[in-house]
Amino acid sequence: MTIAEKIKTLRKQAKLTQTELGEMLGVQKNAVSKWECGRVTDIPAGKIKAMAQIFQVPPSYLIDDEVKNTPVAVPQGSIRDEDIKFALFGGEQDVTDEMYEEVKQFAAFVKARNKKL
Repeated sequence: MTIAEKIKTLRKQAKLTQTELGEMLGVQKNAVSKWECGRVTDIPAGKIKAMAQIFQVPPSYLIDDEVKNTPVAVPQGSIRDEDIKFALFGGEQDVTDEMYEEVKQFAAFVKARNKKL
């Protein structure tokens, strides 16, 4: 995966527009667009470090084309219950509130149990 593909993927996962990412980095939207299209590959190191911090990945993940499957942290508050239901149940149509509460209670139980170990 190229740096361009990684930037675009991470930006979308963070639910940011090109304009929003540009504002966070102090660049124009068109700079982000050029990075994502691969037209500009000499991205300043400071911008790469800033993006890595925003996306909560190591800078090497962005730079190294060989790095694969680096866990990507999702910014706090960006995961919705609907996203979790989809991930767990393949959608939320047939998931009742009671079913979802059971899953959350089980997750809390496992987390508490692991803290005791």
